[in-house]
Amino acid sequence: MDHDEGTPPPRWHIGQIMERVLRLARIPPAEVAAGLGISPRGLARFLDGTELPSRLLLERFARTCGADPTVLLLVREDQRRRTGV
Repeated sequence: MDHDEGTPPPRWHIGQIMERVLRLARIPPAEVAAGLGISPRGLARFLDGTELPSRLLLERFARTCGADPTVLLLVREDQRRRTGV
C-alpha cells in the first residue's frame, strides 16, 4: 500500500498481542522464529508492528506458542478492515 509522503505506514496492533503471547509462552523468540522458518529479525518486524503477518504465519505462530489462533486471526482481520489494507 502506498502512503502519502509524510504519512507513516500503519503500525499493526496484532504485533503487541503476538508479543504478549510470546512472553506468556516463555519460548525464546529465536526458537519461535526458527520454528516458523523466518529470521529473528523477521519475527521482530511482526512483533513491533512494522509488518502484518499472513494468516498462515499467524496460525503457525499461535500453535508454536501453544495458543489458540482464533483471537489473533480476528484481531488481524479487524485491523485490516479498519486500515483498508
